[in-house]
Amino acid sequence: MNGIMNGLWIAHFDAGAAHGKGLAVLHSGEILGGDLSHTWVGSYRQDGSSVYAKVRVAPYNGHASQEEHPERPIMITLTGSCTEEEATLAGHADANDVAVSIEMRKAAGCQ
Repeated sequence: MNGIMNGLWIAHFDAGAAHGKGLAVLHSGEILGGDLSHTWVGSYRQDGSSVYAKVRVAPYNGHASQEEHPERPIMITLTGSCTEEEATLAGHADANDVAVSIEMRKAAGCQ
């Protein structure tokens, strides 16, 4: 891995009827991020300009009970390509074949 993906990324996503944006930190094969309603934790592998990722998307419900926020975590498998400044990935949610597409722009790099 040559470190192109290491950094803070702004992510715009479409997942079925859901659309949104959030922030993700990618570093040394790990992904940590989220938006106002979900956390994203996973891993990625880079091979040249190709990127492969597996991300667990879980609802962030703060102090809400399960009855107030019944959504369950899902796993998403993605493949795509990247440059030093942007990345495009597509895939599906493992549990239900919902199509997912993500466009990311690097906000800041890290070593």
